[in-house]
Order: sequence, then structure tokens, then C-alpha cells
Amino acid sequence: MNVTIEHVFCRYSDEAEEIYFRIMNTILFATDETELRASMERLKNETTLDDYFIFGYGAHHIWIKQRRPSDKNRIFKHRIMVAHF
Repeated sequence: MNVTIEHVFCRYSDEAEEIYFRIMNTILFATDETELRASMERLKNETTLDDYFIFGYGAHHIWIKQRRPSDKNRIFKHRIMVAHF
């Protein structure tokens, strides 16, 4: 799978930066949609991914958005990355 960076990542903590690159590697190492979904769930359970990012799936892609550091209930307007499967 290929990751397309669509918007600038706001580096507001070391933990957010580490999870950002783990998300990217998780997508790049997945061989298909099923493996990607399982790997993202595992990453979500092993890290504090939900504190910094949200993600979802379309019919043929995964998208990732970043949460705002000032209010984790709000997210930035633009997706930071997308990958098609």
C-alpha cells in the first residue's frame, strides 16, 4: 500500500510523532485491507493513538486525521494521510 501525505502533521509531542510514524509503517507493511484493519486495531490497543488521531475507512481507502492539542475532542479540518487498498 502507498501512503499519500495530504496535509502537514502538527508535531506537538514526541508521543504523537512516534505514533504518526507507526501509523505510516503499519499502512506500508500491510498487504491487504484485512491485514491493515487488524494491524490498525492492534496499534490502537497498544498505544494512545486515540489521544492524537482518528481514522476511518472508505470503500477502498483508510484516512487519518489529527486531534487538536488544545482540545482532543476537536480535530484538524484536513486529513493528514490517506492510503488506498
